[in-house]
Amino acid sequence: MKSQELRQAWIDFFVSKGHKLLPPASLIPHEMSTTLFTIAGMEQFVPVFLGEQPPPAPTAVTVQRCLRVAGAKSDIENVGRTGRHGTFLEMLGNFSFGDYYKREAIALAWEFSTKVLGLDPQRLYVTVHTGDDEAARVWTEEVGLDPSRVTRFDEDNFWTMGPTGPCGPCTELFYDTGPQHASGPDDIGPNLGDRYVEFWNVVFQQYNRASDGKLTELPRKAIDTGAGFERMLAICNGYASMYDTDLFTDVIAALPATGQSSLAADERRVRQNIVADHARAATFLINDGIYPSNTDRGYVLRFLIRRAIRNGRLLGYPNGFLTQLVPAVVKSLETGYPELRRDVSRIQSALRTEEQTFDRTLERGMAMLDRLIDDAIANCTRLVTGEEAFMLHDTYGFPIELTREITGEHGAAVDTVAFEQLMEEQRERARSDAASKRAAVSLAEVPAIASEFTGYDGLETEGNVVTILRDDKPVEALTAGETGTLVLDRSSFYAERGGQIGDRGIVSCETGTFEVRDTQYIGDAIAHVGVVTGGEIRIGSRVRTAVYDWWRREIRRHHTSAHLLQRALKDVLGDDVVQAGSWVGIDRMRFDFRWPGGALSPEQKRSVSHRVNEMIRDDAHLVTRVLPLDQARETGAIWMAGEKYGEKIRVVQAGPSVEFCGGTHSHSTGELGMFVILSEFSVGSGIRRIESCVSDAAEEHVARQSELVGALSSSLATTPDELGDRVTKLQREIRDLQTAVGQLKARLAAADAQTYVERALRKGDLSFVGAVVPEANGDALRHLSQAIRNRLSSGVIALAGVDDGNVSLLVSASDDLVRGGVHAGNLVKIAAPLVGGKGGGQPAQAQGGGKNAGGADAAIEAIRDAVFAR
Repeated sequence: MKSQELRQAWIDFFVSKGHKLLPPASLIPHEMSTTLFTIAGMEQFVPVFLGEQPPPAPTAVTVQRCLRVAGAKSDIENVGRTGRHGTFLEMLGNFSFGDYYKREAIALAWEFSTKVLGLDPQRLYVTVHTGDDEAARVWTEEVGLDPSRVTRFDEDNFWTMGPTGPCGPCTELFYDTGPQHASGPDDIGPNLGDRYVEFWNVVFQQYNRASDGKLTELPRKAIDTGAGFERMLAICNGYASMYDTDLFTDVIAALPATGQSSLAADERRVRQNIVADHARAATFLINDGIYPSNTDRGYVLRFLIRRAIRNGRLLGYPNGFLTQLVPAVVKSLETGYPELRRDVSRIQSALRTEEQTFDRTLERGMAMLDRLIDDAIANCTRLVTGEEAFMLHDTYGFPIELTREITGEHGAAVDTVAFEQLMEEQRERARSDAASKRAAVSLAEVPAIASEFTGYDGLETEGNVVTILRDDKPVEALTAGETGTLVLDRSSFYAERGGQIGDRGIVSCETGTFEVRDTQYIGDAIAHVGVVTGGEIRIGSRVRTAVYDWWRREIRRHHTSAHLLQRALKDVLGDDVVQAGSWVGIDRMRFDFRWPGGALSPEQKRSVSHRVNEMIRDDAHLVTRVLPLDQARETGAIWMAGEKYGEKIRVVQAGPSVEFCGGTHSHSTGELGMFVILSEFSVGSGIRRIESCVSDAAEEHVARQSELVGALSSSLATTPDELGDRVTKLQREIRDLQTAVGQLKARLAAADAQTYVERALRKGDLSFVGAVVPEANGDALRHLSQAIRNRLSSGVIALAGVDDGNVSLLVSASDDLVRGGVHAGNLVKIAAPLVGGKGGGQPAQAQGGGKNAGGADAAIEAIRDAVFAR
């Protein structure tokens, strides 16, 4: 039976039994979920089980994609090895929401297993909870199962999705794969080894577990079936491993031919299984809107991708192999998930970017990790320190799970406690930094009102003061000179949202004037932050709001330019461009976008800029429509994945650009005047940022650039058109001078080298040259060290150069001493703390540095003592 046949058979069977087919949920669970990913078919129905929502139907059937990588349901350690575990899986589910219960659920499970799948009843075994006499009785008396094939367990037969939530006793079906698959002589029944494979779990959802562990009865008893699709497919095809089914064999067949690899044949197959599983998981995660990052779900995706790449390297696969595997993954799954075919390009783009990023660091990171493991084994600790693991994570992008796995393969371990402490310190620094940059407005004591925003229709309106805050505390009034926040029931001020900064202007009444310096939302209330410039403002005052005309004008023009820029990027670079964020101010705009092509070439930037200016010159009038969400999507408008939209959507059209947007915009594209790209650079893996300006800011920028070019041309005695050639000539002259200076340094070093050799210290056959060299940077030390080495074939050279308060360290060991155990890198590590720095390197040569020039002599002496102490 093929995978698509089994998937359809499941649906057809339960639909024929009156179940309603419901669509699967995303891998991103409901925002109130306690899990990072969807880990079970029942997860989308948790509110139904708890009585918070009505059931979608009395009974239902689903095929739910799941991911189990972290937490209690994690299978990551067994993936690819046991034949039964994977990270990405499909869970076949049938559900009853207060309709049928144990008797009917068990009967349905038995009928499907024996009649539809045709499994031999004599090879089926079941387990029930120790206290569930009813389920045991149904199995033995109604189904007719021999009591010897019904086993009772406690925790193994009580299902929970996490520390809290719906739970209850369960009954599981096992298939006997035969004695040849037994783990040992004691593997004679379910849960005792590998012989008996669990493929169906009927959960009798009865309780809700609170955070204190207390169980309370659910409003209605429910049935929640989770049948492992991959395991079931293997069983009905007579396979012991799900990796032998077409779900995986088709993907594995698409892998490149194994290159140079030291792995045994069995281990190579395990690694192929891991790659295939992780490719399936990564494909679906990206399809569901998750991209590689260093936090939360994005971190898990990055870990899976990088673990797959590392296993591919062990198999000798070429760079980029994972990206090329996507079509095979999609082909194996598209019958059940046709949406995958539409997103192949986007999935491949995200994978390609991550592969290219990791490929650049994997070799260096692996080399460092290999050295750390060798050192850990050599010093008998067999422990990679938390600091070293953190450096791998922070510098080379090695997830701690990957470091731990590789270290374990070599018989060593990682100090994860120290690593987590360093990670928490880093997170705390990030939180503190973010807090210091964020102007927080307190939610305390603010009435739950939704202010009416009138700013789409004009800059002025009238409203009432609902709340006044001073130092985040409610007060009755603000007087001249006092700063605070006014919350109004109606305002023409746009509060910061969607990347557009808040408005500035004046709020006035008969008794006083308030200058607004920022506008923010507190819930749905518009809060005006500023200072009373005269008189007094009190709660209940009738006020007039007036936004500064110049402020709103420049913001709406820059906001409109963001729409035109996204259209231009898609026109020039293609539809792979996906917006990742934006920021709109009065004198510039930032636009972040996902783009797999890396940095834009000068020609691409010119084309994008030209396309935006072309739309500006067309002077198209903007058209805004407010539509229901379904109708808004039918317009073909661009909208950001992951954004939460209300029932009514503002659709803004500016010439060929059509987007969902709630911001303020110009009346026509011609208002923008001119568009200029100020910079384009990377802000993360696969994410580029363009900073640009329009209107007055663009005019001022062009004027400043023109003045700068004129001034440079004048100082270099050339014309603006010939300025580039003149600069190129100057650069060539500078390089020639630098070469001459280097040659001079080399000759000077050669002249001094013999003096240093004559002063060498000797202990037996061991020679040591050590010196503090004034006014010498790292480059000068390398010249001097090489000149000394030319005259000293055997020995250790340790130099400390002092230059403008900074210290450069350079240690060199001859080949014969390296073979004898001398390690220049370790010698630098001894000396570097004495100059307030750090360093390291290879056994033959290493370098370091610091800022404590007073410790230079002590550093050289420490190296000397370490050398002669051998």
